[in-house]
Amino acid sequence: MSFKIKDLSRIYFCTGARNHDLLKFFSDDKLKFEYDERMASFRALGFSKGSRFPVAVCTTSGTAVSECVSAMLEAKYSDVPLVLISGDRPKKMHGSGAPQTIDHEALTTSARGSYFEIPLSELEHFEIEVPEFPVHINVLVDDTNSHDKNVLKGRNLSHFEKFLTPLRNPLFLFSHEAESMRPFILKFAGTNLPYYAEVMSGGHDISIIRTEKKLIELFRKGKFDGVIRIGHTPLSKVWRLLEQSPLPVFSFDSRNLPGLSFGEVMQAKSKDLTQGHEFWTILEKLSMPFEGDETVENLVNLIKKYPDSEIAVMKKLQDSLPYDAQIYLGNSLIIRFFELTQTKRFRIHGNRGVNGIDGQLATAVGIAETTPETVYCILGDITTRYDLSALAELPQNLKLIIVNNRGGRIFDMLKLDRRIVLEHESDFSLIVPAMGLSYSGKLSDLKTHQVIELRPLKDETDKFLSEWV
Repeated sequence: MSFKIKDLSRIYFCTGARNHDLLKFFSDDKLKFEYDERMASFRALGFSKGSRFPVAVCTTSGTAVSECVSAMLEAKYSDVPLVLISGDRPKKMHGSGAPQTIDHEALTTSARGSYFEIPLSELEHFEIEVPEFPVHINVLVDDTNSHDKNVLKGRNLSHFEKFLTPLRNPLFLFSHEAESMRPFILKFAGTNLPYYAEVMSGGHDISIIRTEKKLIELFRKGKFDGVIRIGHTPLSKVWRLLEQSPLPVFSFDSRNLPGLSFGEVMQAKSKDLTQGHEFWTILEKLSMPFEGDETVENLVNLIKKYPDSEIAVMKKLQDSLPYDAQIYLGNSLIIRFFELTQTKRFRIHGNRGVNGIDGQLATAVGIAETTPETVYCILGDITTRYDLSALAELPQNLKLIIVNNRGGRIFDMLKLDRRIVLEHESDFSLIVPAMGLSYSGKLSDLKTHQVIELRPLKDETDKFLSEWV
């Protein structure tokens, strides 16, 4: 008996940018939108058990797929026709260390009955003659114009010197590592070369290029003729733009991963470069005056103009946090808006290896258990809801700040199907006290309460972004 996509009796669709384009292949009356892949996969399992028809859970790439493995294992040993449909990065990105890119095929090996990898264009008419459930269908999104990888690993400083020779205006981009990159950035700042230090680097407050907006503007105007990346895969949009508008790229990465489908890579930590001599000698040959960043004044004015926007709320929160505090940042807009408004030194933590939404609060709990210091965990509402069970045992030295913008607003910014925003009007005022925790909706109560929920105004955020972007 063959199986076709149209045979699915229900699709539990877990919101994500990578699987967004798959929506057009599913009937609206069969869709059920979710944000928690683990829960959604078990719901699909239950629906399939009850109906005895094939039921799917559809996810974005990365750890979202891993969250479905438990339900797939149960389906395999219970003989249930469960289907996992995962949206994946283009083939050229596999093994690169690019955001949300992991080996989907290897991940579900022991849990599935059969695996198929297909381009997006084949999904609508995809058919399996003799399906062996559970089925994992991995859909390669945006795989057109794919090309062979041109990654050169095993580079050294001699290669780096040769790489720099023809360049006149390279961009230095500092992302993040397992430890803070601040000592390296402090030393690099003395070179007066233009650089952008992301929030996870530990040195965004001393970045010469102050805002990502300025960084993207310079990139699009062709001001850079090459990129030197130090640290793990960057979060900045500029890094993603390189796949469409390639420049020569040289990366210093402790994992020896390019983060792109091309470029040169040397396995090294920022600490290695800081302590060495040859790297700095090579840089002495460069002289690139930076014109300054006028976007900062615009940012300050917009924050004053829209005091209840999510960006202004984030700035007020940072102003209330102690200097050099330990901060755990969730993903999506939290980390972007924190970076946008940071002017003070903090020690920043976060899960940015694969950039999954899962387990953020639990990770912050674990970090707080390693120190007597206060750890401030800043999460969005969807991220917090994903990890609600972690509320049961918050250490006393963990402060949780929830920025509730009533849905996954990153999808609004990306102009994707509004259904995947999962807009809501709920808050945490009943949930948190039920866990035995002190709760307040006022930032002024941060010192006396363990959980603070902030609710910026969407219309002000929209107006802010319309004038900023």
